[in-house]
Amino acid sequence: GQRQPEDLHMLRVKMPQGVLTAEQLHALADIADRYSRGFGHITTRQNMQFHFMKVHDSELAQRRAAEAGLTSREACGNSVRNITACAYAGVSATEPFDVTPYSEMMTRYFLRHKLAASLPRKFKIAFEGCPEDHIKATINDIGLLGRMQNGQRGFKMLVGGGTAIMPVSGMVLFDFLPAGEILTAAEAVVRVFHNLGDYKHKHKNRIKFLIKQLGWEKFKAAYDAELAGVRAEGGVALPFDPA
Repeated sequence: GQRQPEDLHMLRVKMPQGVLTAEQLHALADIADRYSRGFGHITTRQNMQFHFMKVHDSELAQRRAAEAGLTSREACGNSVRNITACAYAGVSATEPFDVTPYSEMMTRYFLRHKLAASLPRKFKIAFEGCPEDHIKATINDIGLLGRMQNGQRGFKMLVGGGTAIMPVSGMVLFDFLPAGEILTAAEAVVRVFHNLGDYKHKHKNRIKFLIKQLGWEKFKAAYDAELAGVRAEGGVALPFDPA
């Protein structure tokens, strides 16, 4: 009989930093041809979406993506979503350094993280290296803008940006955060959101609403307490130094 709408679904595959190898691009094309409509949609968060897929084909499509090192895990839901980066990263003449490896390390850190899929609402992170904010880091839950200070790599770190019913630019959490501390700092933000965020009201449970509810000073105090806790545990070191 005629296929019913509930027999179909959408699969979203993450493309961290918007970077793909040739093998991964072939895998996405293969998924589109075999299980979708012969094409996919690239999203603003650097994902690939395949629509009108049969539910029983989902596992096969995900396995095909996994063979090429791609995943759909935490691409949807109340989770740390795909981490994005400037499209000019690595080739910009004005960036102080390439933010891609830092974005990749944060992607791998939060993938399957114990809190990453049990948050009050979706959580978005973006990296930018250019003086122009091409990736719109300012409207992400965490925005990291590449900076140099006294010959040291680091980031201006913003928190609580967003659009929708309450458009707001992220607040400055650090004017300059040494690059080696970004995972420690981000871990503390996610913990604050996990512990204090609103799990009941979907229309106001992004971190920007938590900041508005608490006020910046109380939010910052809660963050500083979590940051001290993460540091007391030894912090989260980068797996390697891209510099």
